[in-house]
Amino acid sequence: MASATKIQLVMDIIDGALYDKSNPWNGAFGRVEVLTGLSRLKVLMCVILLTSVLIVYGTSAEVVSNAIGLVYPAVATISLTVSPPMSRKYERVSAATEALNEKFTYWMTFTAILILESLCRPVLRLLPLYQMCRTWFFIWCFAPIRDNGSAYIYDAIIRPQFEHSVDSD
Repeated sequence: MASATKIQLVMDIIDGALYDKSNPWNGAFGRVEVLTGLSRLKVLMCVILLTSVLIVYGTSAEVVSNAIGLVYPAVATISLTVSPPMSRKYERVSAATEALNEKFTYWMTFTAILILESLCRPVLRLLPLYQMCRTWFFIWCFAPIRDNGSAYIYDAIIRPQFEHSVDSD
């Protein structure tokens, strides 16, 4: 069971990321913080709660889920093309290439999911919490961690299939 100090540590990390000026969401959270008087962490919690309610109970659950799966990764991809990141370990070109490769794996995963959904849509609509699970899956896929969902899907499914098809030619 998670202790209070671990929960506080996670909340502090999230709060620090919300105030980091290099993140693309800094401007939006700053404006909402000024307008509402709420801290950025409380604003994020409200957004998560509202989004969860819309995804579970809303008639536009698929649109909300697609928007979540599209907006942040699109902004992150565009920011990579405008201003490539620098890394302490690598030279600027290598850091930019690594970051772009992460985004490319996400877009391949996102597209594969959309294609699979279009084939299985009648069955998927019968699953009650499918849109919520799908949204959390997309968040896991674009999470800014090394072994996120898109890296896992790419390494476990997409790349072996591609290598298999190249080897059989």
